[in-house]
Amino acid sequence: MAWNKFKSMFVVSSEQSGDATEKLMKDLEKYELPAEEPPAPLPAGTTAASLSGQIDFQGLYDQAGIPNTDEVEALERFLGGLDQSLPDTAKTAAAKAFLGAIGKAPKDVVADAGRKITVVRAVVDAKRSDTDQALAQRQSAITELQRQIDEQRAGIEALTQELESVRGQCAVEESRLQGARVFFGHVGDVPPPDRR
Repeated sequence: MAWNKFKSMFVVSSEQSGDATEKLMKDLEKYELPAEEPPAPLPAGTTAASLSGQIDFQGLYDQAGIPNTDEVEALERFLGGLDQSLPDTAKTAAAKAFLGAIGKAPKDVVADAGRKITVVRAVVDAKRSDTDQALAQRQSAITELQRQIDEQRAGIEALTQELESVRGQCAVEESRLQGARVFFGHVGDVPPPDRR
């Protein structure tokens, strides 16, 4: 695979869509470290709740005590300066020569990337766990609010039924009383109540 294609899988816009993120994650599965490696804990002093917005990965690597060798970044900068039309074999040879010149080998790049991947996985695992917990709390709050809404609706229904019952009874009673007035030929407004 050409380095640019490989690199483009990592250098992505932070504003990509959910579909693009899903595709990137699927592409990365081919290159993952073995899954049996347990995820590392978050670096000391980092909380899952603080992992919002733009993540300072270098700061996290520093907190995790990863040696500040930056083989991956140095190689990335070097390859970014090469003529993009070079064949992949020439780029690979140039990369090995560059690493040799700075006293490194491909295995150093692989080890550096592997250490950093464990931190990245810890970030994802911690944020997933924190998000799951927050979602459960919100869902619980929604359930409680829904219970209260249902309770209030039932109260409204009971009040409405009571009002209708009173109206019905009052209509029957008024009809009975109007019957007495009509019997004596009095039709019209009801007199105001006697206030003695």
